[in-house]
Amino acid sequence: MLKEIKISKNFDLTFFNTFRLSAKAQFFVIVKNEDELLAAARWAKAKGLPLAVIGGGSNILLAGKLVKGLVIKISGEKYSVNGNYLSAWAGTSLAKLVKAAESASLSGLEWAVGVPGHLGGAVRGNAGAYGSDIGGQAAAVKVYDLNRGAFFKLKKSRCGFGYRDSVFKQDNSLLIVEADLMMKPGNKAEIRRLTRKNMRHRLQIQPKQPSAGCVFKNLEYDKLLSLNKNLALELRTKGLVRAGKIGVGYLINQLGLKGLSRGHAKISETHANFIVNTGQASSADVDRLIKFVKNRVKIKYKINLEEEIQHFGK
Repeated sequence: MLKEIKISKNFDLTFFNTFRLSAKAQFFVIVKNEDELLAAARWAKAKGLPLAVIGGGSNILLAGKLVKGLVIKISGEKYSVNGNYLSAWAGTSLAKLVKAAESASLSGLEWAVGVPGHLGGAVRGNAGAYGSDIGGQAAAVKVYDLNRGAFFKLKKSRCGFGYRDSVFKQDNSLLIVEADLMMKPGNKAEIRRLTRKNMRHRLQIQPKQPSAGCVFKNLEYDKLLSLNKNLALELRTKGLVRAGKIGVGYLINQLGLKGLSRGHAKISETHANFIVNTGQASSADVDRLIKFVKNRVKIKYKINLEEEIQHFGK
């Protein structure tokens, strides 16, 4: 017998996305465990409705005023530490996992401090910072396959982790349920020191207004060499290549686009790779800015920016 779940209709998603964009879900449900997730997936299948899964609501741009189908909010924080492994439910916040790792003297998640998302979304988009990413820690990921109607684990080698990419981002039928993170034993004081350092830096460079995080993927130096060799070498000479990548915010800033607005969406004056909601921005306002920036960069630098932000509910 399936677990009983509460399905809401025309649910307001404003406070379930970090952009604070106003939109509604045609149907909405909060799930806190595998049984509830299974019940929600089967309910949507019986109704012939598409599914969209939301976690912490960061790194997403809602598609318009209405997200059709069933939006599943993965909630609840559950984790366990077993030796050097930190295993957690997809709805567990990265903030909680950073603290758990520090308490257990496990190193590897210091980069994630201050990241607003949840584990499921971080794994899906292979979130990262400071030269590290979640794919570097993920040993295995448990999923629910909508096509097969079954739960199973994928080893790291089958997760297809790449720069802000994974097999889960390419295949929407795989819903992330939990992940096993392989950590390294470390010194608690050193872990705390690095975590605090990263948090101070993040607070200095990131805007305070509602946003979804970095909009565009940073440029991979090797790829840029093949697309615009002169630009790549110029940026390298300026010392702007870090961990094999170049911050896109620099190029956007060079084009004088900081502060540019479309409706109530604005390119942050603090960090040019952020778009912020200055009041009542719509997804259309944000999308117009994204397209404008991509076009200007294409014209000036002859490169196509790739979006890190994910369009939710299309």
